[in-house]
Amino acid sequence: MTTIKLVAGEWAYDERSPLGPAGGFGEVFSGMGPDGPVAIKRLKIGAAAAAHRELSIGAELAGRTFDHVVPVLDFGQDANSDRYYLVMPVCERSLQQEIAAHQCLSLGQARGVALDVMRGLEEVGEIVHRDLKPGNVLFHQGRWRIADFGIAKFVEDSTSIDTLRESLTPGYAAPEQWKGERPGKPTDIYALGCIMHAMLRGAPPFAGDLDNVRDGHLHRAPPSLDEAGGRLAALVSQMLRKSPASRPSLERCLSVFSEAGTDVGPENEHLAAAAQVVAAKRAAEEAATAERLAIDREWAGLISEASAEYENMVERVMTTVRNFSDEAVLDGRTLSFGEGKLGFTRLSTVQRAAEGPNLQHSRWTVALFGAARVQVANQYTFGATLCYAKTPSDPNFRWRELSFFSWSGRGGGRSEPFDLPPDRDFDFALAPITHSVQLAHGPLTIDGEDEAGFRNRWITLLTKAATNSLQPPSSLPLQDGYFR
Repeated sequence: MTTIKLVAGEWAYDERSPLGPAGGFGEVFSGMGPDGPVAIKRLKIGAAAAAHRELSIGAELAGRTFDHVVPVLDFGQDANSDRYYLVMPVCERSLQQEIAAHQCLSLGQARGVALDVMRGLEEVGEIVHRDLKPGNVLFHQGRWRIADFGIAKFVEDSTSIDTLRESLTPGYAAPEQWKGERPGKPTDIYALGCIMHAMLRGAPPFAGDLDNVRDGHLHRAPPSLDEAGGRLAALVSQMLRKSPASRPSLERCLSVFSEAGTDVGPENEHLAAAAQVVAAKRAAEEAATAERLAIDREWAGLISEASAEYENMVERVMTTVRNFSDEAVLDGRTLSFGEGKLGFTRLSTVQRAAEGPNLQHSRWTVALFGAARVQVANQYTFGATLCYAKTPSDPNFRWRELSFFSWSGRGGGRSEPFDLPPDRDFDFALAPITHSVQLAHGPLTIDGEDEAGFRNRWITLLTKAATNSLQPPSSLPLQDGYFR
């Protein structure tokens, strides 16, 4: 037995009794403490690399009581060596062991595990795990709990990015981690999406050698998780978006899963002061440029991914109609069916604001927009704007549908409801002010778990138009029954 002395006391562990396989950041052994058996994790990093840095998990988590996080009994650097340790209670099994024993879990089991993990992430607030994986999800006292909070942050603060990359678990590492970018709460959301694949399919979404896994996380779309069912499968797909900004929030995931310098002499003091000002200005400019480039890359990635999602949603609408009738004729993005036509416009991008939302009155941030229109025999047209945006009440970028009308009679000869680009009228209509243009319906989220409603609405409108029975609404804003 090896004895170690940490912050709270002395512990002993047996190197011949590992608890599971070694991980990227360390290995766990069976140990003993004053009150009986414990699990002791020995980190791979030593004091030479960590420069005797404090293991911050102690200050943040030790001594606190959680329902969905494995308790931290002791932590820190052994007083008699250069190794770092973490002491935890002995847990019954890991999620990795559960998956290995059963190959895959049922949807109900996977959903229960995911909810426990989400509640653990919720309990710790803004702390980011950074290395969420089945091996760090442990069953203890009747529920699944998250272990090893803070270890990845400790290694990140103590080592080079290359060393950190080597320690990460490839199958569950988010794109921003592969790129050496700062992780955040969306990083854990991504890892949980990978865990869902592992639970329901027995493996994370990207497999193969390290290069293939890395390429998958950075550039390839994950396979559809049909085993989760339509709503959850759609949400998991969004959890695995490449851009952190476009992943769903923890709150939304919970909701959906719950529901379905050099010294100088005095003579050079003025030159030194000037040099300091110039250096500070240059540093600020370089920092601003680096930040702008990073944001631009993220924005471009967000637009690329959202554009592909739009095209896929349009294709699914068209395919559904054509599968039901050989009379439906597709020409580009326009589908003709009887007396009706359903068309989707090409997307246009919206310039990103330097700071904050790009629509100042409504406080919306719109990245892309297009339109959907149903026309009856070249006469009445029902239109709606489709935009990829986040709103003051929803910080997630989502595809949204909304239509407009003009109560002042200044509709410009357009049928109502009509679509608008994200211009002044669009902005004012969504703002809490009086304006001649108002919302006719929406905004409704139409991607992910809400895509079925979007598809049904537009197929219903086309079906009515096909038989020349689609009429302008008798009143605006629209009532729900209009789409039945």
